[in-house]
Amino acid sequence: MKGKKAPPRDTRNWNRYQFFGVATVIDRTEKRSFRATIANISLSGLGAYSLRPIGKGKKVQITISFVDKNGKMRTDATSGVVDWQRKFADLYLVGVLFDEELNVLNQPKLIEHLSWLIDTYHWPQPYRDKRIAML
Repeated sequence: MKGKKAPPRDTRNWNRYQFFGVATVIDRTEKRSFRATIANISLSGLGAYSLRPIGKGKKVQITISFVDKNGKMRTDATSGVVDWQRKFADLYLVGVLFDEELNVLNQPKLIEHLSWLIDTYHWPQPYRDKRIAML
């Protein structure tokens, strides 16, 4: 008799936040560009919807565009790798793991906006592992 398969566990150390924005994703090796709608974001990565497959394992440069609390269009950039990709209907769900955590030095506008969202909506602080909150 086979044993029951253990249910999947979420082992992420960062909280994810709903995020309304657009990502321009550039494949760093093939120099192809993709537009994706951001579904959620954390300090370590993002989830997005793309009309085209980007490719698991691809190294990417990402420009994140969003509207801030004052109604202004803002952008910040980071880099990462496509950690997973799944086809869903006519879209591709894509998870990108950033090369380094988002921070106030490299993504000041994005961190300011995330801080505002966290404070305004009383969302949990970014770290699930109870590190001292940076935001």
